[in-house]
Amino acid sequence: MRTLAACITLLLVSSGVSASAAPADDIIAAKSKLAGRNLSRLDLTGADLRGANLVGATLDGAILTGATLVGANLTRASLRGADLRESYLRDIRAWGANFSGARLGAADLTRADLRTANLEGADLTRAVLDSAQLQGATLTRAFLPGAKLARAKLVGTNLAGATLIAADLSQSDLTRANLVSAELGADHLAEYGQAGARLSGATLVKANFTGANLKSVSFREAVLTDATFKDADLGWSDLSWVRASRANFSKASLAWAIGYGADFSSTTFAAATLSHTQLVGATLVRADFRRAQLQSTNFEQADVAYADFSDTDTTVALFNATKNIPAALRRPKKP
Repeated sequence: MRTLAACITLLLVSSGVSASAAPADDIIAAKSKLAGRNLSRLDLTGADLRGANLVGATLDGAILTGATLVGANLTRASLRGADLRESYLRDIRAWGANFSGARLGAADLTRADLRTANLEGADLTRAVLDSAQLQGATLTRAFLPGAKLARAKLVGTNLAGATLIAADLSQSDLTRANLVSAELGADHLAEYGQAGARLSGATLVKANFTGANLKSVSFREAVLTDATFKDADLGWSDLSWVRASRANFSKASLAWAIGYGADFSSTTFAAATLSHTQLVGATLVRADFRRAQLQSTNFEQADVAYADFSDTDTTVALFNATKNIPAALRRPKKP
């Protein structure tokens, strides 16, 4: 494999500059001429490419371990299968770039612009993507355990089948994101800690979590309006104070989950499992509990006005001081 120095030498020679006596300004100028170049399989370990113009460049299979690309322009660049572990990619511009199958473990992508980028199957274990822009990006089957995505923009992002165990997505925006069959729960990959992903304060309007593993995930104070959790596993998850009106939890498992003070207005829990779920003080106006399993579900001080409990055994649930209990569910007081 050729080194970065060899690459720069070739660029200088092709420009008529003597590489042996090339001043620093010529090295900088050479870095600006990397746009559209084929740099596949180059060994660029530890290279300083900060601010480099790599628009449309091809770096497939390149080794960029520990390299510095802060502020570099990688728009439409191809880095398929590249090794970018522990690299510094803060503030890069990478619209439409292809990172599929790339290794980005522990890379720093803070504030990176990755809109519409392809990160399918990429390994981003413990990578930092705080405040990154990932709108419309593809991260199907990407591996992100322990990754940091606080305040990241993931509007319309495709995370189907992605692994996000112990990832931090607090205050991120996942409006209309696709997380079908994603792994965010805590029952796999114990080496990344037992905690599920953190989505506290996140915006998840119309996000799709169908069939996702969400065990022990924290959604505290998140916005889940119109989100879909059909067939998802939310056992032991924290849904306290979420805003989840019109969300769909049909056939989902929420066993031992907590939803203190949550707003589940017009939300469907049809055929869901809510055994030992804590819904203390929750707003459940017009919620749908048809055929739900309510073993030891706690509705204390919750508002269940106009909720539908058809074909559901409510005798095993706890309705202490519950507000607006339908007449059919009211139990006679003991003499």
